[in-house]
Amino acid sequence: MATQFDSTSWTRTGLTTRLGIEYPIIQGPLGGLSSQRLTAAVSNFGGLGSFGAHGLKPDEIRKVIREIRSLTSKPFAINLWVSMEDEGAFASGESAFHRSLSHLSKHIEDVQGVLPSYMPYDPIHFEDQVRVLLEEKVPAFSFIYGIPSKEILDECHHRRIAIIGTATTVDEAIALDVAGVDIVVASGFEAGGHRGSFLRPAEESLLIGSSFH
Repeated sequence: MATQFDSTSWTRTGLTTRLGIEYPIIQGPLGGLSSQRLTAAVSNFGGLGSFGAHGLKPDEIRKVIREIRSLTSKPFAINLWVSMEDEGAFASGESAFHRSLSHLSKHIEDVQGVLPSYMPYDPIHFEDQVRVLLEEKVPAFSFIYGIPSKEILDECHHRRIAIIGTATTVDEAIALDVAGVDIVVASGFEAGGHRGSFLRPAEESLLIGSSFH
C-alpha cells in the first residue's frame, strides 16, 4: 500500500518548534553587511532572520533591535562574537594605518571613492553588547568564537531567549551542548573564508568535509 507523502513534514522539526518559525531556515548573520530590512524580510517569510551586530556598540544594537521589531513581529536572531579581543589592534597606530592605506588609495580614487580617515581603536566589550540583548529580550541570541559565561546563558534561559552556538569541530559542539545551548550550528572547514574555532587554533580545527553529524 502506497504511503502518501506529507509535503509539510520537513517543516515540523525540533528547530522550527524551538524557534517558533515556519521553515527550518536560518539566515547567516553577515556581520558588517547586515540590514534590518533583510533580517525582517527573512523572518516575515517564515525563516529566522539574523543580524550580525558584533561591530556595533550597545546603543547601536538597541536601535537595530527596535527597528527590526518595527518591521516584523516574527522571531529573529542577533549575532555576536564572544571573543572581541584583538591585541594587534592595540599596537596599530596612525602611521600603520596610512602605510596600509597607501597601497589601496589609488584604487579607491580610481572609482571615485572616499579615502577612509584614521580612527583610534575603540574596543567593544561582549558583555556590554549582550546586556542589551537580555534587556530587549530578543527572540534568539546566536554567537561565534566561544561560549558565553554560565551567568549569561542562565539569564537567556530565564528570559526564554533561544541560544544558538557555533562549532567548527565535534569537541566544540560537545562543549556547547554541555553548556546548555539550544541549537548548535556546524560550521565547515572553509567557513566562508574564516574560522570560528575557539577550543584550539584554526589550523588545528580542520575537518574533512564541510559539516559533521
